[in-house]
Amino acid sequence: MTVKVYLDKLDPKAVQVQLFAEPQGNGESEIHVMEVAEADGTANGYLYRASISARRPAEHYTPRIIPYFDGAAVPLEARQILWYES
Repeated sequence: MTVKVYLDKLDPKAVQVQLFAEPQGNGESEIHVMEVAEADGTANGYLYRASISARRPAEHYTPRIIPYFDGAAVPLEARQILWYES
């Protein structure tokens, strides 16, 4: 999966881009950290990529951007998390 992210003046190291999926059955939520693949040719635009297994449909996953630094603990409900809505 690939996500285009425009960070304006934010350093890409100040955020973490993730793919999030709600739990299925008795399982836990799935969170996959996406890696910066490359700049996408626009000012402060980046492509983030992650590979995930095909055991769940792609539409189960929601990209999200969270504040990030070593030791950060960001709860799922934090207002600072930007959820993508299609």
